[in-house]
Amino acid sequence: MRRVTRWMTPDALRYLGLAGSLGIALAGPRPVGLVGVAVLAAAWYGLRHETRYGWLLGTAALWALPLLVTPPLFSGDAMAYACQGDLLVHGLNPYHHGVADLPCPWLDRVPELWRHTPAPYGPLWVAITGAAAASGNLWVAVAVLRLVALAGIALAVGCARRLAGHDTTGNPAWLAAAAPLVLLHGVSGVHNDALLAGLVVGGLALARRARWGVLAGVLLGLAVAVKVTALVAVPFAVLLVARRRARAGIAAGATVGIAAGATVAFAAVTAATGLGLGWLPALSHTAGLTQWTSPPTGVGMAVGYLLRWAGRPDLAPVAVTVARAAGLLLLAAVLAVLWLRRRPAGWALAATALLGPVFFAWYLLPALAALAAAPMTARTRDRLGLAVAALALLVLPDGTGVAALTKPVGAFVDLVAVIVLAVVLARRYRAARARPTPTAR
Repeated sequence: MRRVTRWMTPDALRYLGLAGSLGIALAGPRPVGLVGVAVLAAAWYGLRHETRYGWLLGTAALWALPLLVTPPLFSGDAMAYACQGDLLVHGLNPYHHGVADLPCPWLDRVPELWRHTPAPYGPLWVAITGAAAASGNLWVAVAVLRLVALAGIALAVGCARRLAGHDTTGNPAWLAAAAPLVLLHGVSGVHNDALLAGLVVGGLALARRARWGVLAGVLLGLAVAVKVTALVAVPFAVLLVARRRARAGIAAGATVGIAAGATVAFAAVTAATGLGLGWLPALSHTAGLTQWTSPPTGVGMAVGYLLRWAGRPDLAPVAVTVARAAGLLLLAAVLAVLWLRRRPAGWALAATALLGPVFFAWYLLPALAALAAAPMTARTRDRLGLAVAALALLVLPDGTGVAALTKPVGAFVDLVAVIVLAVVLARRYRAARARPTPTAR
């Protein structure tokens, strides 16, 4: 054990991670690339106690290089983005048409799921995809979208350090820049969640030093114009503005300032693009995916399997619907508790991703960027790191989700995990109630 520890120095881990990244790039879409992902994730986890900010940023950049020179891996969403932009270039509204309606010249590269569904993204993102597709060349479009993703990651990294100030107990670059999810799904996969992360953490960082929060609201409004989930960060930005001054009037002013900035920014982008609000109804199309990676959906799937075995297959879809509704109710309660207890916005963003009807690993990019600035114990950081490393293994390099290949197993794992968590929380509650209340002397 001592010999292994001696060899696993930060420099050794840096080059081990590079070997993993190179393995991913060389394997391309072949499943064997998942071995490279495991190596990369292990090297990253080993650097969780590294305190040199610049060194870790350099390491993240080194690991990203092989992924920058390969086509997008782990998802076909980049191709879907390009085709949605192509709709806009040809005068069609992506909120009213699927990419097969044109049809897009790169349709064969778009996952079947997204060929006939309208875009569920905000007007800012659709405008960006239109600019990327204007060249008429798929690889130019992908390159532009990758530059946007890199800009989002850079903004998230810089603003996470500013948001942290003197409160952080770790290195913000570890989660915001070097995390496997950032490299695989931001750098390689070119997901718009990378830009979302930059705008959200930028808004939170501005709110931390703001008097009224108008500029913070502007960035958060732009984030909402990428994906609607950014709305979750708005009330937590109010807390950041108001925490320096305890007076109720300051909190009210912060609420008005952030809300005004966000509303004006979102309305301006919507008006400038002329796309309207058609993307909001389109959000329902993503709910057609039924995967156990969303714990509420997984519980509903497990109950559905039990109902099928009991001879009531007609009730299986109902079980998923009910479980998802329960998940949203639980999410509302969790967000309220986090806000009332003034917890960091990163935990709220993580809860929003995990308790929604559909979950993909890249949905956590904004949460990771925000959590990079949050104070946490070493134990919490270790557990978070293990969870991130495990999530990196959920998608094969060709974009196939492991969840799609393990539906029954994953669903019952979710069910057992939820039951165990409920029992643990119930015991803790009973122990707290049974604890004698100290009396004043």
